Amino acid sequence: MACLCYTGTASNENDRNPLRPYIPLVDSSPALTVEEIGVPVRSVTWVRLHPGRDDDGKPVIYATMGQVGGELFLLQINPLTGQFKQFQSSVKNANYPTTTLVSRSGSLYIGATHAGHLLRFDPDKEILEDLGSFREIEHAFVCRLDEDRQGRIWIGSFDNAELAVYNPSTGKITQYGRMDETDLYCYPYVNVDGMIVCDIKFSRQHVLIFNPATGERRKVGPTAEADKDKFEVLKDAAGQVYIKSSLGNYRIEGMTAVPIDKVPDPPAAPTLPDGSTFAFIDENIQRNRTLEVRKPDGTVRQFELDYKTDGTEIHYLHTGPDGLLYGSSMLPEHFFRYNPKSGELLDLGVCSTATGEAYSMANLDGKIYIGSYPKAMLSVYDPALPYHIGLEPGDNPREVGRIDERSNRPRSALAGPLGRVWFASRPEYGFSGGPLAWYDPATESRHSYFGLAGKGSCFVLAHLPEERLLAVGTSRKAGAGIISAEQAQLFLWDYEGEKKVWEGTLGRPVFQFNALHMGADNRLYGTAFDKNGAPPEFFVFDTKKRVFIERHAVPGEKPLDLGLQQGPDGNIYGVTKNGIYRYDPSTSQLEVIYRDTEEIYVAGPIMGQWMYLSTLHRLRAVKLF
Repeated sequence: MACLCYTGTASNENDRNPLRPYIPLVDSSPALTVEEIGVPVRSVTWVRLHPGRDDDGKPVIYATMGQVGGELFLLQINPLTGQFKQFQSSVKNANYPTTTLVSRSGSLYIGATHAGHLLRFDPDKEILEDLGSFREIEHAFVCRLDEDRQGRIWIGSFDNAELAVYNPSTGKITQYGRMDETDLYCYPYVNVDGMIVCDIKFSRQHVLIFNPATGERRKVGPTAEADKDKFEVLKDAAGQVYIKSSLGNYRIEGMTAVPIDKVPDPPAAPTLPDGSTFAFIDENIQRNRTLEVRKPDGTVRQFELDYKTDGTEIHYLHTGPDGLLYGSSMLPEHFFRYNPKSGELLDLGVCSTATGEAYSMANLDGKIYIGSYPKAMLSVYDPALPYHIGLEPGDNPREVGRIDERSNRPRSALAGPLGRVWFASRPEYGFSGGPLAWYDPATESRHSYFGLAGKGSCFVLAHLPEERLLAVGTSRKAGAGIISAEQAQLFLWDYEGEKKVWEGTLGRPVFQFNALHMGADNRLYGTAFDKNGAPPEFFVFDTKKRVFIERHAVPGEKPLDLGLQQGPDGNIYGVTKNGIYRYDPSTSQLEVIYRDTEEIYVAGPIMGQWMYLSTLHRLRAVKLF
């Protein structure tokens, strides 16, 4: 159980500090006041448009839309008048329509994430029906749907690269299991000859062919490395499947891949019967309310759609330099603000071209630096100036580009050391080695350190100002959720000398160090957890001796990412999925002070008497003082 050090000798301090149980304050939680503030963002995601027909056979436009405050829904829109009908799924956790397919019969099939169900809208019945589950696990992601000549719907999913098929004639779903033992994503294409071509992503992208008649599986064609090769699977208008890659082009025939010189262009996007095209012209600002229908002669109609939404998930909360609460919604990414004094809750709009969600924020010289997913896009916002998103000087927020070419999910941001903003990130899909990076606002220069977390990722940060070091907690996860590293570590980084000066871990397997906070007493506080049944831990780290001096079991369920901070009373406050706990540095006691009746999703800051939290799409606050 010794700490592993780069300087000095290993310490056995942890042997004298075994895991300590927490001491709950059983009667404290009922006394705390909880305030419902509201829903900051009401937007939609995974929006797709399709031509279709209604029950009279007349042309319509279908729009599939996802949300987290409620289940996904479908709009059936009249392209002449803009009038629409809204159909919402009744399947619990059917939040995102991540893949859709209009069948030859005219039915619209929807792969419902996170429920892992297949849905169907039959225009003759005008019902959005549930066809059942193809993967009964939490957070099942549906990758792709395709139809074969028998009208069967093939379904590929994440996170086990599984394949299944739905047969409309029997109403049954058949599961075929994993198509790859390593990678996690399966995108099925039905080839013209009936073979199922599975595009397996992302770390070592390749094609596996599945024969529905015999069950035979065979890998064909090249294997692409995520960090150097280009690779995509395409299907032409006749239904023929191809591989287009930097390693060569191939036509899939039977259970083989035949080399060819050039891959045909994919078919054009479908239109209405009269050739009209259609699109949401406000899609670029993630609004998706203004539908434009354009006829072949250039005639244009625009319709404002006032469909109903329940709310967009909150992903991050942050105290701005102006003392107001800021946050980001998730899929789509909107930036919002809450003024505790006036009660104003305002959706400010898009803050990045990333469109996913902000993973981290940090304040420097009166500005907020925002790191967003995907591709770790960096934006800078000045709360004192008018809001106008853009890429040029004078825009506010201004997007200044990627942190680096490898980072994807910038989980933690920290401002100050050397006048820079520092980020710890998970890498791009298929990559390992999430880096530590910095951005210098004065020069707009940036730099990244790769390999510091091995094959895992740098994940959370804290500043040790007296030692002029950064504390970095790592994660075993790399890109696309692949578990690459054998053990998560805590290390100390000399940002002037650009080197590690210490590295160690707790005397147990650690999947992730997911929160760090440097206390006013110059001790480092943190949380860590594993995925194999061992309880998560709250720890105290002596930054001078460089040893873990206290370890406590975290009460309740998993501690939330970035879920530690110091209150105005000097105590350390932590948040789990189901409550709040308090650690008193003077007595070394850790106590439960609040148990929530709902799941907490995001641990927000303490501002005044209140700690801010979120539950899915709702912003909430607990009065602690």
